[in-house]
Amino acid sequence: MKAIDYPLIRNIFKGDAIMKTHSQHLKRTPGNERGMTLMELLVATVLGMIIMTGAFKFFITQTKNFNLSRQAAEMQQEIRHAMNFLNEHVKLAGNGVPPTSGFQVLDNYDGGSGPDSLCVIGSFRSLVIATDQKMGNSGSQVKVDDSAGVGVGDLIVISYPPNGWQDMFIVTKMNDLHLWHDKFLPWNETNKLNNAYPLGSTVTVVTHYSFFAETDDDGRMNLMVQTQAYEPMILAGDIDDFQIRFKLSNNSWVDEPYDLLDVRMVEISLRLKSPMPIQGYTDPVYGDEFNRVELKSIVIPKNIVIVSNS
Repeated sequence: MKAIDYPLIRNIFKGDAIMKTHSQHLKRTPGNERGMTLMELLVATVLGMIIMTGAFKFFITQTKNFNLSRQAAEMQQEIRHAMNFLNEHVKLAGNGVPPTSGFQVLDNYDGGSGPDSLCVIGSFRSLVIATDQKMGNSGSQVKVDDSAGVGVGDLIVISYPPNGWQDMFIVTKMNDLHLWHDKFLPWNETNKLNNAYPLGSTVTVVTHYSFFAETDDDGRMNLMVQTQAYEPMILAGDIDDFQIRFKLSNNSWVDEPYDLLDVRMVEISLRLKSPMPIQGYTDPVYGDEFNRVELKSIVIPKNIVIVSNS
């Protein structure tokens, strides 16, 4: 009879006991499971709400700052474009206009507590031509040697320096090299010129610009620009103010100079505000919800001349 291998039997029973013990650990009863308590759930909920609230506030703040920055950048671009346009035209006020013409080449209307209005006359195309024949009378068309660049609606200064003659008229019709004219109001109510100009008289194309504030149908105030030939166009939208001042030879500043020959500098101030109020924003100066940008510029006019019409 073969002897029994007791170590082997012991190992078998030992392994069986281990398996039973392991299966007992795997088998859990409902009473042995432990979940979250009500207090733990409340704490987790409160912490989650705090985190979500902070993230939401951060998102709102970042969105508001982004919108303010984007809007400020757009307003800065618009105000710089408008200011550059104003500077160029004020600097050239009187360019191409004869010194003895008597036309006010730079004229400001003081709006008091509201925006000002500014009118500028000058040559901005550097287009100077000459008459090709003598005018039969002061009411006949002007014959020029080259009409390139001249169009209906253009404002013309015609002059003959030897006699001190000068007139300003609007081109109402063109036929080849002939310019038909109407006297430019309000300086003369007739369609005739003051003189019948001889051959070789100087013809210069100039423009009469008007800058003024106007409120549109939506109640928004815009800076408008208008010439003698075209309807008003918006130069800058949603302006808050537009002011013009003049520095005289005695270093004083005035809103409306008595004599342009005494003007040394022109100060232009332009302020824009956001189209709509910005929720949660307060302007540090004006105390409302509109964002504003302001720009000032000093211009030294080069061609200002004015002589009394008398």
